[in-house]
Amino acid sequence: MTLLKTIRSRLNRLFRKPDARRGPDESPPSTGTVLFVPPCTDVHAVPDEPSPSTGTVLPVPPPAEVGQRSTVEALLADLSHSDGYVREAALKRAAELRAPALLPAVVERLNDWVPQVRRRAQNLVLDWLRTLDADAAVRLLGAVEPLRRARRTDHSAWLRAFEQAFVAQVGAERIVGELASHAIGVARACYRLAEEYELAAPVARIRTALANRTDIVLASRAAAALAGLAPGERDEPGRIALRSRFGMVRATALRTLLADAPDDAVALAIAMLADPHAWTRLVASTYLGRRGIAAAPLYAERIAAPGSTIRTLRACLAGLAEAGDRDYVGVVETMTAHPSPRVRIDAYGAWLRLVPADRDALTRRILADGARRVRRLALTMRRKHGAFVPADAALALLRDRGDVELMLEYVEDDPWRMLVLIVELLPASATDPALRARLGRELGRWSGGYARLSDAQRALLRQPETRAALLALLGNDGRRAQRLVYELDVL
Repeated sequence: MTLLKTIRSRLNRLFRKPDARRGPDESPPSTGTVLFVPPCTDVHAVPDEPSPSTGTVLPVPPPAEVGQRSTVEALLADLSHSDGYVREAALKRAAELRAPALLPAVVERLNDWVPQVRRRAQNLVLDWLRTLDADAAVRLLGAVEPLRRARRTDHSAWLRAFEQAFVAQVGAERIVGELASHAIGVARACYRLAEEYELAAPVARIRTALANRTDIVLASRAAAALAGLAPGERDEPGRIALRSRFGMVRATALRTLLADAPDDAVALAIAMLADPHAWTRLVASTYLGRRGIAAAPLYAERIAAPGSTIRTLRACLAGLAEAGDRDYVGVVETMTAHPSPRVRIDAYGAWLRLVPADRDALTRRILADGARRVRRLALTMRRKHGAFVPADAALALLRDRGDVELMLEYVEDDPWRMLVLIVELLPASATDPALRARLGRELGRWSGGYARLSDAQRALLRQPETRAALLALLGNDGRRAQRLVYELDVL
C-alpha cells in the first residue's frame, strides 16, 4: 500500500460516522475490496486477527458472498468474523442451512457485542429449538446456560422465552430424568427448571437429584430441600441421601432424618458413626450425646469387632480421636500393628490427638514401621507437631529399613549432618549408580551456611580421604568443587 493510500485510509477512519452494527473499530461495508485493518480495541475481536501494526491486510467478504456459502467450514469462520455485517449475514445463511455443526457457533453469537447480531442469533436459536429432538435440545440447554451469567446486556427476557420453549419441546419427564445426568451444567439447569415450572412433585424431584453422583452442588441442594418436605415424605429420599458418595449430603440428610425422630433414630445414628465424613460423624455423635449415649465406647466396640472393613476402622479411629477419651488409647495402640498401612497411619494420628505428649515416642515407632508411606509420617510429626528424635537415632532406624531417600530427607535441614551422611553412603554408591547420582545432586546443592557442627563431624570432614571422595563425587563441576573446598577449609 502506498503512503498516499495509507494516509487517505486513516483520514477516512477519523472522520467517518459511528456505525451501531459494528464494534468500535470495525471496517465499513465492503464490496470485496481489500482494506487496511485498523488497530482493534474490541476485546471480543477474533483472537488470531492479523496485526495492523505491520500493515497486514485482511479481506472482508461482502454480505452477499457470505449469503451464498455452501460449506460449513467457511460459514463457521464468518460467524466469528470481526465485521458485524459479515456475522449477521452468516447467521442468515445458517438459518437456511440448519447444519447441526453450526449450532454451537450460533449460540456464541447470543452474547455478541452488536445488538442486531445478538437479536438475529436469539431468534434463530428459538426457531431452531422447535425443530430439535430431545437429545439435541438438552445439549443446547447446556450450551445456553452460561448466558445467565453474561453481563453485556440483560438476557433474562430471552432466557425466559427459551426456557418455556424448551419445556414445551422436551417435556417434564425427560427434564426430571436429566437431574441425574453426568453433564453438570445440564443437570443443574434441569433442576432449576423442574423447580421453577413445577414439572414434578418435590419428593420426586429431590429423589432424582439425590441419585446424581457427579455434582455435589446439585446433590447438596436436593439434600437441603428435604427440610421443605412434609415429615411423612422425608424418610425415603432422606435414606437415599444417606447412600450418597458426598459426605456433606449424608450429613445434611442425617440431620433432617434425626430431627423427625423415627423409631430407629438411635440405631441409625449408631450406624452412621462409622461414616468416613467428619460432619456426618459429628451429627450422629451429637444426637447420641444428647440422649446420654457416649460415642467413644461404640467406636471402640466397632474397632474390636472381627471383620470390620478398613474403611470402618479408619472412620472409627478418627471418631475416637474426635471423642477425645484417653481411656481408649490402648484400643488405638492395637491398630498400630494392623496389616494395612492406611489403618496404621490413622491409628498414629488418633494416638497423637489423644495424647500429644507422646509425639516423640510415636515418631520412633513410626520410623521403625515396615511401610515407607507410614515412615514418611515421621517428617510431619517432626515439622508440624514438634516431635524430636536425634538425627543419629532416626537414621539408624531408617538404615535398618534401607530407606536411603527418607534418610536424606530427614536431615535436609541439618547441612553438616547431611554432608556426613553423604560420606557414610559413598561406599554403598560404588555399586549403585542411581544412589551415586542422587548423592551427587544433594552435594551439588549443599551449603553449610551458618549451621554449627560437632567435633566428631569436624574431625571426619577434615580427613584428606573424605575431601577427595567428595570432590570425586562432584566430578568436573569446578564451581561447586571450589565452593566445597572453601567450606571445608574454614572448618
